[in-house]
Amino acid sequence: MTAKQLFRIIITSSLLFPPILFIAWDENLDPPFIANTAYDFLTHKLFPALSVVLSIAAGMYGYKKYNACMTFKSNFNDYVERYGKLRGWLGILFIPVLVHLWLWAAFCISIKLWAYYYSDNSWQQEYQLLAVEACPTDYEYSCSKLTVLDLKSYRKHSFRWYLDKSKLVSLQNNNVNLVGVKSPLGNIVQEIQW
Repeated sequence: MTAKQLFRIIITSSLLFPPILFIAWDENLDPPFIANTAYDFLTHKLFPALSVVLSIAAGMYGYKKYNACMTFKSNFNDYVERYGKLRGWLGILFIPVLVHLWLWAAFCISIKLWAYYYSDNSWQQEYQLLAVEACPTDYEYSCSKLTVLDLKSYRKHSFRWYLDKSKLVSLQNNNVNLVGVKSPLGNIVQEIQW
C-alpha cells in the first residue's frame, strides 16, 4: 500500500465515520424528538436539492478530469459490461442519496446529540395526545408511538416513548404537557406530565 492510498483511506474513513457514529447513536438512544419547521426545511427541501447539486457538480468535475483518461474509460466500460448497464448507472444515480444521508447525519443528528447532552435551554408546551400505538416489532415491548397535536400551530408530530404506556393509553385525546430541552431544529422530550 502506497502513502497515497493510505491517505485516501484515512480521508474517506474520516468523512464517513462521524455520520455512521451519529446514526448508530440515534438508533441506540432514540431520543423523543419533535421537529420544528427549520428541521423540516433542512431535511425535506434544502438537503435533497443540495445533494443533487453537489452530485451533479462532482459528476461534472469527474467527467472533465477523467474524460481524456483512456484507462478510466476502459475501466468504467469494463465495469458496466461486467455488472450490466442498469447496475452500473444505478450506482451513479444512488450518489445523491448517499450525499443526502451524509448531510442529514452530519448536521441534523449532531444537533440532536448536542441538545440531548449539553443543552440547558428548558422547554415545555401543551399538546393534545391524539394516538398511542404499538411500535414495530424490532423495538422493546414498552415502546409506544405517540402522535401529538401542537395546539398553537395545529401540526401533528410523532415520536417513540418508552415509559407509562398503560397510563398514556388512558390519556388519549386529552391534553398533556411535554417537558424537555429546546434545540435549533426542534425539541427533545424528557418528561410527559398529565
